[in-house]
Amino acid sequence: KPPAFPGAALTWMPPAPCVEGAPRRFVQLAAKWRTFREERRPLCTSGDAEVLPTTSTTSRDLAAELPSRSLTPGEPAAFDVVLVGQRSLQHARRVVDQLKERGICVVKAGADKAFRRALLIEAELLWTAGMFEEAVRGRPIEPGSKEMRYSGRDDKVVWLTKSWTEGQERYCKALKVLDNQLGDFGVGLRSLLEAELGFNLSRRTPGMLACYSGDEVPGARYDLHVDNPYKTVMASPDDGRRLTLVYYINENPWDVHKDGGALQVCLTDPNHVPATAAEAIQSPLLTVAPESDTLVAFLSSSMYHAVLPVAAGRRRFALSAWFQCDVSA
Repeated sequence: KPPAFPGAALTWMPPAPCVEGAPRRFVQLAAKWRTFREERRPLCTSGDAEVLPTTSTTSRDLAAELPSRSLTPGEPAAFDVVLVGQRSLQHARRVVDQLKERGICVVKAGADKAFRRALLIEAELLWTAGMFEEAVRGRPIEPGSKEMRYSGRDDKVVWLTKSWTEGQERYCKALKVLDNQLGDFGVGLRSLLEAELGFNLSRRTPGMLACYSGDEVPGARYDLHVDNPYKTVMASPDDGRRLTLVYYINENPWDVHKDGGALQVCLTDPNHVPATAAEAIQSPLLTVAPESDTLVAFLSSSMYHAVLPVAAGRRRFALSAWFQCDVSA
C-alpha cells in the first residue's frame, strides 16, 4: 500500500487509531524525508507564542472596484507535480523551480483515500462541535506603522497549536498527522529554497484549519491580498513569512463554477511585488480548485491571491502553514 503522503515522508508506520466514525485504516507517516535527512536542521515552531493573522492588502470596498474577472474563476489549473513513487529530490526540485519561475506550484499530494476521508470527518466534526473561532485580518493604521487595525473575516479557523492538539487529541489525530507532514514538506524544500531564492527558513507557524461556509456567510470569500505584504504599499512590518503551504480537505468533485471557493492567484513576476491589488489584477490569473488532496505552495510575500465566494450548501476546508525566516529588528 502506498504511503498516504509520499512527497512529505517516505518512511511510514502502522495505521494509527482514528476518531469515532472515521475509517479505521489510514497511514500515519513518520517525520522523515530520506533524501534530505543529512541536510536537515530542526525547524523551530512558533507554537503557542505566535499565531499570525493573515494580513490583507484589500478591503471588500476596494475589491468591488477591481475588474469583475478577479471574481470569475477560470478553468482549474493542472497539477505541476504529482507526488508518486520515491522521487523526493526530483519532486522538490520541480516545486522550487515552479516557485522561482512563477511564484506558485500546484501539487497532487498522493494521500490515500482513507486518510483523506479521515481528515474530512475530523474537520466536519470540529465544525459541528463549534470548535472553530472567528478569524481576523490586520492592516497597519497607516503605511509603515507597527500599529495594526483588525477586522473580521468570512472564514472561521482552528489553530493547531501544541496545547490545542494535546487537549483535543481524540478529535484531530489525522489533522495532526497532516500538519506534521506539511512541516516535513517545507523542511524538505529548505535547502533548495535557500540556494535558489535565498530563503533561510528557520521556523513555521502552527497549522491553521480554516472553513468558509456558504451557508453561514453567504458568498464567504477572502479578497485579493498578500500574506506578508511588507513589500506592498501597506509597508507592513515583515513577519518573516516566505513560504505558504495550503492543503485542501474537501469532498470531491468540486466545481469551481457551481460551488465557488476557488483559489485565484495573480501570476505576477515573483521578483517584483505589485504595490497594490489593482496593479496585480492586470496580470494573468491562475484558478486552483480546492479539491481533496490538492497541495498549493506559493511565495508568502509576493503572490496576490483570493478565495472566491463559496456557494450556499458548501463548506470549504483547508489546512495552511507558513514557513518563516528570521528577520532583523
